[in-house]
Amino acid sequence: MRRRILKEPLRFYLIADPHYFDISLGAEGEAYEARSLTDQKCIAETGAIIDSAFTRIAADTETDIVLIAGDLTFNGEAASHRRMLEKLDALAAGGKRIYVITGNHDGSHEAYAFSGAKRFPVEETPREALWDLYYEHGIKDAVAADRGRMCYVARLGEGVRLLGINYNLDKRNGGFEDSMDWMLEQIAQAKASGDLIFAMNHVPVLPGSPVLAGEGDAMLKGWKRIAETLADAGLPLIFTGHMHMQSVNKLVTESGNFIYDICTGSLAGGPCAIRKISIDENWVMRIASSTVEDFDWDKNGLTAGEYFTWRFNRKIGHEIASRRVGRLAARMLQGVTLGKLARMLFFEADASLVDRNLLEFVVELIRNIFYGDQPYTEGTPEHAYAMRLLGRLRPVVWLAGKRLKQDIPSLAAAIMGKEMKIDYTAVIDLKNGGASA
Repeated sequence: MRRRILKEPLRFYLIADPHYFDISLGAEGEAYEARSLTDQKCIAETGAIIDSAFTRIAADTETDIVLIAGDLTFNGEAASHRRMLEKLDALAAGGKRIYVITGNHDGSHEAYAFSGAKRFPVEETPREALWDLYYEHGIKDAVAADRGRMCYVARLGEGVRLLGINYNLDKRNGGFEDSMDWMLEQIAQAKASGDLIFAMNHVPVLPGSPVLAGEGDAMLKGWKRIAETLADAGLPLIFTGHMHMQSVNKLVTESGNFIYDICTGSLAGGPCAIRKISIDENWVMRIASSTVEDFDWDKNGLTAGEYFTWRFNRKIGHEIASRRVGRLAARMLQGVTLGKLARMLFFEADASLVDRNLLEFVVELIRNIFYGDQPYTEGTPEHAYAMRLLGRLRPVVWLAGKRLKQDIPSLAAAIMGKEMKIDYTAVIDLKNGGASA
């Protein structure tokens, strides 16, 4: 296959799931606090977070392209879309070329706001209105478009094409595979020209982690078949969001073709990621990720990172406490340490772990899966503890592993950490699929 050598490197920013909410609609009171407890992402704070991120992006004079992988608003409020467009327009006026796709929270998604003890409906945005609403930010530059299914192809530079796919679990515009023939045609045309083509879709094509492979909306239905079809057609890369998760995953087909799914954590909550990506003339992609370091909000004396972590931990704690079995388990485990559990199951824990609270450790492991680059790889005391624990719980683990198609070492790696950490910083060769940290 002929591959064009790019005349100059392509540079762009990538963010996902900003979930902007216009606080003038109402974001206070008991109803707001109750809703906020259940969410990893911020709501009222989103305007300040987006402003902080956009200020940093605007200041970068070397990078003029910004990709946004959907869920632009909290729940599709018309007012939130209007204000979000103002922010995008201001960024574009400063010289940025912006390419967006929409997500499942952007159109006809039970829009509401909060006041006192009640939440009340507000004007929502029909999904079919999104094409015209965001026309100026991506679609107007399209060299090919399928309005019915809200997909488009745009040239980001000479020899580089973006396939914007607006499928987001809303089957009113057809399933993902209903657009497959059109997408395959666009990929074939790019290949025939020697162009690099990559895609952006809100919902991941590959599971962000093996432990999420059984979650219904964690990736596209029929994801393996879809990923293999796209990879064999010559699509090496897709940028996604939706799961509020920082991950880089790869699938290789029986034919030896590959596709990477680069899922980016939500801008509205931990890890609040911003990716800066470059692709050189030889199709080598370099990813450098950072997080929002501060934003104009009363964070109760916490740094931005501490604030996002506090929210994430609060959400997980609330989910455990809100389930009947979870409440009982939480009470039972509240005073249990890793050392005590090890003694109960007749194995020895490393001295550095014996006093750590079990429940807090579980919450940390869940957070690490979503934050990416989990630290507890083979050779760490935490990994050794997990292997011993999973060994003691072998019957339960066998059932879970069978469902997830994972053996114990693979399951431990999925929960604790992979050796190659590329969720934030990576070098990926888009010609042969090789990757390094």
